[in-house]
Amino acid sequence: MKLALTLCLLALPVSAECYNWPLSGEPYDGDTFAVTVPGLPDELARVSVRVRGVDTPEIEGACGAEKEAAIRARNYTSEWLSGGYEICSLEWGKYGGRVVADVVQESRILAQDLIVRGLGREYNGGARKGWCDDQLGD
Repeated sequence: MKLALTLCLLALPVSAECYNWPLSGEPYDGDTFAVTVPGLPDELARVSVRVRGVDTPEIEGACGAEKEAAIRARNYTSEWLSGGYEICSLEWGKYGGRVVADVVQESRILAQDLIVRGLGREYNGGARKGWCDDQLGD
């Protein structure tokens, strides 16, 4: 199944082009949601999108504060996406079946909006810091 998904997605151009694929359900968290890619068989059409440039708290967080922050970030992302969006500059993520992309609305960028509102922090790959007090040391 994963091989079939990979082969179908390889047929899609990975470029600076933008797409307005519809959401597939609600966002998982503030920086991850799924879309339905038109033209693919149903079992392959759902693709996970990781928002480039931001890390938000995890729904399955290490502490209650992280989980609560994750829900706030997810709710913001859900509302933000409901205003229409495009997925641009797609590239393959480090986890199979997932793309990393810029998510934009006209001149707004989801990653920047999450960071400015304190719902996420800048992330450009590598190890991520935790979101619980005991994990935030410098």
